[in-house]
Amino acid sequence: MTLSRFGWLLVVLIGCGFSQTVVAQQPQRDLTTLNVVFAGVDGALAENVRSYLELLHYNGKPTPASFRLRYLARRGDASIQQALEPFGYYHSEVNHTISSDAEVTTVSYSIVPGPATRITNIDYQLTGAATHDDIFRRLRRELPLKQGHVLLHSDYERSKSMLRSLAAERGYYDAQFTQQKIAVELANQSATISLHFDSGERYQFGEVTICCNHLDTDFLQRYFQFEEGDNFHTRELLDLQVALAGSDYFETVEVAPLWSQADGLRVPVSVRVTANERDHYQIGPGYGTDTGARLTLGFDRRWVNDRGHRLSSILRLSEVQNTGFVDYIIPGKNPSRDQYSITGEILDRTYEDIDSTLYRASVRDARHYDSWQRTYQLAYQSEDYRFGTAARQTSGFFVPSAEFSLVSTEFDHDNRNLIDNGYRLSARIQGASDALLSDASFLSLSFSAKAVYSFNPKWRLLMRGEVGAIATSDFSKLSPSLRFFAGGDHSVRGYAYQQLGSTNAEGVVIGGQYLGVASAEVDYLIAPKWRVALFSDFGNTGMKWSMPWRQTIGIGARWLSPIGPVRLDVAQAIDEPDRPWRLHLTIGPDL
Repeated sequence: MTLSRFGWLLVVLIGCGFSQTVVAQQPQRDLTTLNVVFAGVDGALAENVRSYLELLHYNGKPTPASFRLRYLARRGDASIQQALEPFGYYHSEVNHTISSDAEVTTVSYSIVPGPATRITNIDYQLTGAATHDDIFRRLRRELPLKQGHVLLHSDYERSKSMLRSLAAERGYYDAQFTQQKIAVELANQSATISLHFDSGERYQFGEVTICCNHLDTDFLQRYFQFEEGDNFHTRELLDLQVALAGSDYFETVEVAPLWSQADGLRVPVSVRVTANERDHYQIGPGYGTDTGARLTLGFDRRWVNDRGHRLSSILRLSEVQNTGFVDYIIPGKNPSRDQYSITGEILDRTYEDIDSTLYRASVRDARHYDSWQRTYQLAYQSEDYRFGTAARQTSGFFVPSAEFSLVSTEFDHDNRNLIDNGYRLSARIQGASDALLSDASFLSLSFSAKAVYSFNPKWRLLMRGEVGAIATSDFSKLSPSLRFFAGGDHSVRGYAYQQLGSTNAEGVVIGGQYLGVASAEVDYLIAPKWRVALFSDFGNTGMKWSMPWRQTIGIGARWLSPIGPVRLDVAQAIDEPDRPWRLHLTIGPDL
């Protein structure tokens, strides 16, 4: 063997030995499971610690190599301190320990947040046109940053966001912060906040262009609640978009400010619409225990002319009652809130021992005021009717009426037909005079209320009530449609439809001069789309207030469908235990 070969062999042997040494010195992976815990904080502080602590990504998994575990554990100390700073804790102390057994390696963090930093001074300065804006002055009082409070970075960011949002909403398009900072003095746990906000000038509405409109432009402009030159406000544009989309004239609606085309402080607005189908047909079967099987046929002409007049007609056929009406609707000065209508209606009802046919023509003025609605109506009606085997009568009445409603609701976020909390209050007055196209004089008043209250996501309380009274010169001449009846799905469950009230000599219910109905119900969510209910209803109609009240009790199931609750109830009269349990099926919102 030559020296050179011996040298190469020596190099190879040394290399192999070095390789074996390196392999032998590589750390072995720990086969235990990692468990990471911390103590000393809770609530929002604990949640933020969890989001910052990288080591938690390995929690419940195989323990990393020992050198990496020690590195991540030390890094966690700094991460936890950083996680506490947004809550005003700049003097926190964090320590950790690592312990192991045969199966688990535990990293435990001990956290002492220390004293909280408080806001000692707020340097808030507003410049620009917004200094004369009352809404901005009000916002200053509503900002979450308060002197003396603990420094929360979330409050600081939310305050900045509130200023930016209000500026954008009210047309301060050039608004900006000229200074925004937090200065923390660690020595005495104090903070000074500087927010200098320059709103710039406020923009105004410029020219409004309307594209692809199939209706008269002057009519469409009645939906606008702003004029060129008015101060800009995004709420006006949002209200316009909602009003046009809800008018049923258009399939699509797009309302947008054209900031890039602003002329000075005037920003033009673009309104783009596409026409809806002019004619709309509907057909729908249904069933209700008050009406039996039913069929609805409808035809709507969404616009009769370019001034937005509409025609709506419906024919409802059922085992108990057949109804047909035609409604001609004329938009008012503010079409989204005001409308006038001319209605013709025929109602033919044969149920139990009551047989009647009603013909009615009316004109109506309806107005909406946010949560309020009021309706004035003038109607003439002629009704041909018979109770039991009594002789058939015909009556005619000219009836002016007024109705007022107040509605407040909190909807389910996923389905607007499901109500979490809310109420509806209604009052109605109507009357007639025998000196003006009427067979008798009368004055009728009625009040009704419904309420839904959620104790928590599972339990709800539902209550409703109605009272009414009629003063009349001759009750016997009032047709059935002008009298009070009780009983049925939406009245006193456990009794058939309109089968509570005064009776004639044959025992046929002829209605009453006074009405009282009340209901209390609790329901419980047993599954995401199902509730069960327990209820009791009270009520009756009669010729005087001292009429006997009937009470029923019942249970029910509710399926929370996309079109509202589908209710299946069974109820029985307490006062008449021999009366069988009665089934009730209804569909629709609780209010």
